[in-house]
Amino acid sequence: MSNNTPQTMDTLIQQELKNPKFQKAYDQTVSTGNAAVALYEFRHELGYTQAVLAKKAGLAKSTIVRIETGIMNPRPETLQQIADSVGAHVELKFVR
Repeated sequence: MSNNTPQTMDTLIQQELKNPKFQKAYDQTVSTGNAAVALYEFRHELGYTQAVLAKKAGLAKSTIVRIETGIMNPRPETLQQIADSVGAHVELKFVR
């Protein structure tokens, strides 16, 4: 049976989340996006450019760029290295 009613993206995602492989990939994408936004906002609060933050943290500028653009899902150790370099700490939380 064909249903010609257009579906919203939310509806499609909810349907696909029933598939464990999709769920895992989706969760990874959300995690990467959250890290990107958090680092971007943190860097801006500090008033640092990507280059300045990278230098302080002892990382390549490209690492900061890749995290902030969502290309790279950073390891917790990398986030802690960034935080340590500016006297901050990282807080992680589990959400259901």
